[in-house]
Amino acid sequence: MAGKVKWVTDIEKSVLINNFEKRGWVQVTENEDWNFYWMSVQTIRNVFSVETGYRLSDDQIVNHFPNHYELTRKDLMVKNIKRYRKELEKEGSPLAEKDENGKYLYLDFVPVTYMLPADYNLFVEEFRKSPSSTWIMKPCGKAQGKGIFLINKLSQIKKWSRDSKTSSFVTQSTKEAYVISLYINNPLLIGGRKFDLRLYVLVSTYRPLRCYMYKLGFCRFCTVKYTPSTSELDNMFVHLTNVAIQKHGEDYNHIHGGKWTVSNLRLYLESTRGKEVTSKLFDEIHWIIVQSLKAVAVNASPSLTSSTANDRILKYNLINDTLNIAVPNGEIPDCKWNKSPPKEVLGNYEILYDEELAQGDGADRELRSRQGQSLGPKGGRSRDSGRTVLTTWK
Repeated sequence: MAGKVKWVTDIEKSVLINNFEKRGWVQVTENEDWNFYWMSVQTIRNVFSVETGYRLSDDQIVNHFPNHYELTRKDLMVKNIKRYRKELEKEGSPLAEKDENGKYLYLDFVPVTYMLPADYNLFVEEFRKSPSSTWIMKPCGKAQGKGIFLINKLSQIKKWSRDSKTSSFVTQSTKEAYVISLYINNPLLIGGRKFDLRLYVLVSTYRPLRCYMYKLGFCRFCTVKYTPSTSELDNMFVHLTNVAIQKHGEDYNHIHGGKWTVSNLRLYLESTRGKEVTSKLFDEIHWIIVQSLKAVAVNASPSLTSSTANDRILKYNLINDTLNIAVPNGEIPDCKWNKSPPKEVLGNYEILYDEELAQGDGADRELRSRQGQSLGPKGGRSRDSGRTVLTTWK
């Protein structure tokens, strides 16, 4: 068994196990010496808890950064992005520049959001500025659309927030935490339906930050056409794209699962909006991903459950390409190995950001920012001003 990667997983998914076995890796138990452990979120939490004080050996890797929840929990994600923006402001970073209305020029990618019940009074103050607006409430620690609902009246949130016996606002410790965000009621629609994007990003290291975007992401569509009408606020088939919800709809298609590939989305947008607009959109999506990662310096927990045959193929190939980057040449992991893998092993990944390469233009960036040149998510020439705009994330 010398020289063979020894693997463990507590997630019994064929897309994982088939990938391990085809490499000739050796399965062991968590109590034996292992090199690669694909852990569930709960196992990560237990293994790396303060009580256990577990530390990885130089020849061990896992599929999560221990503090991944800093990005994957809705409340912590918002908190970290807000903190990141404030830190950039203190540093005088041009990325934190604001317009005359106090709106971030380059970091305005999170809707107005509050934590409940902690920020209840702040939320009420904001709500009263636009009493006809719609807000969306999400439990911080749940997934798959569980516990989400929309409101457009303060009475609806008071009903949620007040203790029936004391008629006083319940404390954080006795009520599940929620985030409440201003609802985007004019989303981009295709065929009249809402959709979201499921994109896979592999973060191989945080120091320096190096991440890869998987080309084969997909869109998830609602089964019912969108309407901002208040009469449909309770219809989750209109508002939430989660497969866990949509699969119960009358019009759900079990063959394609209400999904499009990202490449099909791109073709559609290029044909309806033009190549220039589409390229700008995807560049800004990449910008948001990199800035979100910088805000928490962690990775996510994508579902490996396959709802269609195409899903299973995509996720098998996703894991295959991930392992080729994380465990180069199928060799025993070595924490000292920190090189960028050659392009031919990336498969369907492409490099999204490499901090080591980005630091090379640091002096040039400083100089150009002092000259007052605009900074934005996309490099090249600004079409508005005719001036060169510095690439800030590649």
